[in-house]
Amino acid sequence: MHFWKLLITMILPKKLPDGSSRKFIPNVKEPRKDITVVSAGTASLISKNWMQNILLDVMCRRRSRNLTKTGVFVYDDLHIMSAIQELQNDIEESQKKLSNSWPDVVVNTQGSNLYFAWKPRSLNGINEVLFVVVGRIIKIENNSFSFDVKNIIQSPFWDETQIPSIYLKEAIIDQIKFTNETSLSFQNLYDKNLRYKLAWETWFMES
Repeated sequence: MHFWKLLITMILPKKLPDGSSRKFIPNVKEPRKDITVVSAGTASLISKNWMQNILLDVMCRRRSRNLTKTGVFVYDDLHIMSAIQELQNDIEESQKKLSNSWPDVVVNTQGSNLYFAWKPRSLNGINEVLFVVVGRIIKIENNSFSFDVKNIIQSPFWDETQIPSIYLKEAIIDQIKFTNETSLSFQNLYDKNLRYKLAWETWFMES
């Protein structure tokens, strides 16, 4: 546990010493194997460390530029901080434990939040969580169920040059298809966060 905490609190640069991007390889054959269910506590721990590193980076930039104002957050920082705040609020409202199997999750956690970590293989020797996904099982018509993606939090150490986020979407889709227990909806996420709708439904489709 001590090593895990140390690993996720490291300040990892987006670039390697030679200026190239860190690279991650998606599991194309079985994308679901890149994404795992985690507890609310683990999701909270990961996101809080991301928040701490963002704040530390902001403080370092303020000192290096001798700035006294707080306007040194970049857009990605604000986007991540907002998503983390939403995650923390959700965790406070729902602290139910996860079951071991997907059918049990569907039956026992209807309406409560579920947490996933996307961790594709690293080519640079440091495996890390790049995104945390928050969703919930909701009952829809004909007594069937849907997995509703509510929130996605990106690591402040990730960018598209390392691995496109569309592979995260494919991992979620593959997980739902494999279990065949629920349908899948991204609408809630898209309604609140236009960047994912543009990236996954517009730009990717056009490319």
